[in-house]
Amino acid sequence: MGNERRRHARSASATAAALFLVGALLAGTALADTAIATKADPKIQAMLPAKLREAGKIRVASNVEYPPFEYFDTDNTTIIGLDKDLAEAIGQKLGVKLEFQHMSFDAIIPALAANRYDMAMSAMTDTEERRKKVDFVDYFTSGGGFLVKQGNPKNVHSLADICGISVAIDKGTTEIDDAKKASDDCVKAGKPEVSAKILPGTSQIVLALQAGRADVAMIDTSAGAYIAQQHKGTFEVPSTSYAPRHYGLVLPKGSDELTKALQASVQALIDEGTYGKILAKWGQEVGAIDKAMINDGQ
Repeated sequence: MGNERRRHARSASATAAALFLVGALLAGTALADTAIATKADPKIQAMLPAKLREAGKIRVASNVEYPPFEYFDTDNTTIIGLDKDLAEAIGQKLGVKLEFQHMSFDAIIPALAANRYDMAMSAMTDTEERRKKVDFVDYFTSGGGFLVKQGNPKNVHSLADICGISVAIDKGTTEIDDAKKASDDCVKAGKPEVSAKILPGTSQIVLALQAGRADVAMIDTSAGAYIAQQHKGTFEVPSTSYAPRHYGLVLPKGSDELTKALQASVQALIDEGTYGKILAKWGQEVGAIDKAMINDGQ
């Protein structure tokens, strides 16, 4: 998979997870029906650029193919997901509507640079390279992590905990390198090496974990959390990411007023608890942040 399509530095694992999760999307309608509302904030509304207040809308670019953040409901038309819910709440706070437009992921930044959209929401990681072209308001943390059986029988919380156990990993992902480095560190510390099982797809690593052929799966925390939500009582994500990266709202350079208004909106949603409710609805509490920052990625 080309680098342009990677949502975040974890490479293809999250996209593979998204494909695996298609079978669970029938739950989307029930989730979408669980509305979460907030109130407008006149002080934050006043921070919006006048042209957006007058238009009553903000144009949002998104690649609507990444559950649980944004994807089409079973009617193949309605956009649902964590990002869509957060956008609704931001819009309520600002007194405008955030209108999503689906496009390919690699077209988003060029579309912002061409001023075709005011912002983007697409689970995009805030990276130093991307910040040369766009700005970010960070609202979520994801990255390399673990999926384990409920109760975490092997007590895995970090890379140092996988010495001597069997680890299922999706073929072609950077988790393979993470496991190799962890294994080298285990041997240097006089502990058993990691037993890595490289499998052809997220569904296979989940099945290996379920059947006891692996003790733990290495996967993005966001994808792992969604799998755990869809298999209630079977799996859990035992800790935050061992290689955290921030997702951000994406804005064209020079959009300082809108950037600050969005930062204030997200922070207000965090402070009042609406943000937490949205993350809990989609099983993504593991990625919660307590402070919305501008360009705070790595």
